[in-house]
Amino acid sequence: MNRIPLFLFALCLCTEAWADARERLDRFAEGLTALSAEFSQLTLDENGRPSDQSTGYLYFQDPDRFRWSYGEPFPQEMVADGEKLWHYDESLEQVTVREQPPAAESPLLVLTRPELLDRFYRIEASDDDHVLTFRPLSDDGEFEQASLFFINDTPAALELADRFGQLTRIELHDLIRNPELDPALFQFVIPAGVDVLEGY
Repeated sequence: MNRIPLFLFALCLCTEAWADARERLDRFAEGLTALSAEFSQLTLDENGRPSDQSTGYLYFQDPDRFRWSYGEPFPQEMVADGEKLWHYDESLEQVTVREQPPAAESPLLVLTRPELLDRFYRIEASDDDHVLTFRPLSDDGEFEQASLFFINDTPAALELADRFGQLTRIELHDLIRNPELDPALFQFVIPAGVDVLEGY
């Protein structure tokens, strides 16, 4: 009787698992033009200790506009309007503005444009068909590895491991596909009296 070597059998299972996870992503992104969600974010340092924790709201509008609104303890706004990326730190009374980075540098956009996976990332083998793990092909990225977690066909969390040993987990709650979003969400208005730094 022919027997498949155990390591080949395991490799087949892993390949099938990440293929299933990729299919979940494709189904979620099909016809997607906008989304909104609440999020909670936790960052662990290189020793596994919590170093930062926050909650807020996320909005996305096709093709590449988004807004991250962070609440307490350090309110911040990050707004991408398609041309510029604005970062407002309320506690510092400071706004930084620069050219919006390419889509390849944002693992968030993988949720809405799965074709970015094929162009800019390498999918890693996994034995869980609800987890899609990928690494940037470029060595210049801000993270080394990302994992996207699904509940059924809905993205539920994104984990990012950076080059300094930190792990950031973003959990998505009450995610809505294709909501009607106010265009003003993606237009940043500089608050009066704040410092504006350009090109950072």
